[in-house]
Amino acid sequence: MGNRSHSKKHHQRKTIRFYLRIYFLSFFVGLTVFILGTYFVKPNPPCANSISCQSSLSEKIENGAVGMFQGHKIVAPTVDTAYDTAISVVLGTKDTNEKKHIYIDLEKQTLYAYEGNNKVFQTLIASGRWGRTPTGNFNIWQKLRATRMSGGSGADAYDLPNVPYVMYFYHDFGLHGAYWHNNFGHTMSHGCVNMRPVDAKALFEWADGPENSKLGTPVSVCNQFIGPDKCVQENPIQS
Repeated sequence: MGNRSHSKKHHQRKTIRFYLRIYFLSFFVGLTVFILGTYFVKPNPPCANSISCQSSLSEKIENGAVGMFQGHKIVAPTVDTAYDTAISVVLGTKDTNEKKHIYIDLEKQTLYAYEGNNKVFQTLIASGRWGRTPTGNFNIWQKLRATRMSGGSGADAYDLPNVPYVMYFYHDFGLHGAYWHNNFGHTMSHGCVNMRPVDAKALFEWADGPENSKLGTPVSVCNQFIGPDKCVQENPIQS
């Protein structure tokens, strides 16, 4: 009886040691994977346009091309750079020392352009419906007269050539004209900030891209915009 009891206790101790080894081994493996993932595996950057953001974000003019939006074919408008210089809407003061700043109010779906405390432009926009427009404080890092944007899947798939007056401010999230809908004042994009092409043109010609060591025009995306330097942001991106 004594030997049997001793054997049973010995078996129990071996079982406990076995499970402890399994627990610590699992913990060690999990910790190793976490560290490797944190320091060696770079996550993919967020994308507004899940397909075209994988290629170079460069100018691409495709006159006569046919695009697609919500299952419908759309003929892209012609881009005529000679016509661009012939007709121009000038915002604000041509030579000003006041700092330019663009504010996006997601609640009111409205864009404001300021020179110092002077508002020079205001228009309705369409921000992210199928993808979140990131809140935060950014700068225009690239300006393109036109490019192709594509992404989505299923019913919300799209492929749009000659997207006009593009101003990227965070990865491939940008301000740009939209010819494929007229739903401004309501969410309608995959994360970018859509405007009427005529409004996008005016803003494009006013806003600055980066030059030498100078950053492009600041862009603040607000959940609620109250006034210059008064931008309410929930969970802003730290760019």
